[in-house]
Amino acid sequence: MKTWEVWSEGYAATGEHAGATLEGTVEAESWPEACRKACVDSGQWKDGPGGFDAARLTVWGCRLFDNETDARRSFG
Repeated sequence: MKTWEVWSEGYAATGEHAGATLEGTVEAESWPEACRKACVDSGQWKDGPGGFDAARLTVWGCRLFDNETDARRSFG
């Protein structure tokens, strides 16, 4: 198993904004499994609309990355 950092990108929408966020550090066999563990299994996000999208690997439309540099590229 590999240890993964799962980062969500920052956003700016409807007057709200946030920088990149570390969702968690988990052990998983694959990137999709790591995303699920960090976001859903941890209890941070619900699975489905308004939460974690397994098909797109996003949280509330924000893409997930395996490193901070890429996650901060869009909105810091």
